[in-house]
Amino acid sequence: MTEGDRWLAEWNAKPFYRWPGFRIVEAHAGQARVELDVQDHHRGGGGTRAINGGILAYMFDGLLGAAVFSSREDIVGQVTVTLTIHYLRMLQAEHRVVGTARVVSGGRNLVFAEGEVMDEAGNVCATCTGVYRIYTQTS
Repeated sequence: MTEGDRWLAEWNAKPFYRWPGFRIVEAHAGQARVELDVQDHHRGGGGTRAINGGILAYMFDGLLGAAVFSSREDIVGQVTVTLTIHYLRMLQAEHRVVGTARVVSGGRNLVFAEGEVMDEAGNVCATCTGVYRIYTQTS
């Protein structure tokens, strides 16, 4: 098992990921992909069966966070500073929702990332940018 596979398994075992039912399927070199197997408790709001925007916000935080964590080997912790989400269309999905993210820039303490979540047809339904404060072995 590679170091990347080990931390991926550790992160997926955390309650933060298990509770909502999503999992990181890949994260390396500042890029990540997360999948959510849709359940009834992910739906709601506004009288539709669309995936709730709060679930998407939760997903984005984990998704961008995974991309950030995978961007540097010396990161030992991180916290979210900002998340800006744009809901572009209702996310209708019966089985699976996919999100991708990538780090766009970073300095010593702050890392900037962006991502998108797609429906089953591959339509981008929401986008997000985020800033993360990272903690390294030397900070």
